[in-house]
Amino acid sequence: MVPNPYGAETMTDTTTRAAKRMRKGSVILTDRMCEKRVTERTKIYDRKCPGLYVSVSTAGVATFSVKFTDKQTGKQRTGWLGVHNPETFTVEDARSKVYGLKGMGGAALAETFRDRKMRQAKRGKTVDEIIEERIDWMKTLVRKPDGEMRPRIETWENVASHLRRLLSPRLGKKIASEVTKHDIATLSNDIVAGRHGGKPSVANARHMRRAASGLFNWAAEAGRDYVTASPCVNLPKLDPEHPRTRVLSEDEIRTFWHAVGSPNPAGAQVRTGHYAALERTAGRAAKRTV
Repeated sequence: MVPNPYGAETMTDTTTRAAKRMRKGSVILTDRMCEKRVTERTKIYDRKCPGLYVSVSTAGVATFSVKFTDKQTGKQRTGWLGVHNPETFTVEDARSKVYGLKGMGGAALAETFRDRKMRQAKRGKTVDEIIEERIDWMKTLVRKPDGEMRPRIETWENVASHLRRLLSPRLGKKIASEVTKHDIATLSNDIVAGRHGGKPSVANARHMRRAASGLFNWAAEAGRDYVTASPCVNLPKLDPEHPRTRVLSEDEIRTFWHAVGSPNPAGAQVRTGHYAALERTAGRAAKRTV
């Protein structure tokens, strides 16, 4: 080991020099190399399978890609293969994928990556991006059976609030196609425990799940294909919610009726909400008597 004129040599110095050597040349790539921590993004080329390399980020994510020459343009291109996973996508899996692609021939290989790039552009949308697109879709005015133009989803404001307030802060920056059921389950548990979204609330966890399920099912529909399937499946059941038993005091009832009779806009809103609640109650009662 060459002495460091500025003091004792550190492990970081050794790792950095090793990383630079690997970037300049090639080594026989191993899974252990893909799992090593680095201080800067590092590309390691595989000597065993020409063209294959892994790019390791400082966050510990290792992605496989392959360099090849496009026969049509004569230019060198790069094709993305996948993210390293010691159980589902190893170095050997990446090599096998490259061998299979090269067996297709240069023209077919280039066309495959052209198609894949277009698909990835669709599936590279973040959760925040599809949330805003979903909200625009929900609030678009459409003609209803009664002939009136109203938002496609008339409760869109509530759904938008649940998406922006409960889902976006935790998963908004994540690529939508990479969200898993474990992400949704963890978020749900944190909402119930009060670690996210304010005070502990089973109701908010239920609102989040319903809004997220609608979002991802919509995102998976043909023509969008932002995700291949919804991650809101096989989630642990939430505890049942118990109805509230509190009743209004005499002062609160007096305040309510005063507001109902008020001519100002606030009074109009209270009257509208009160009448709507009465209509829903009457409707449920009518159904029970049929």
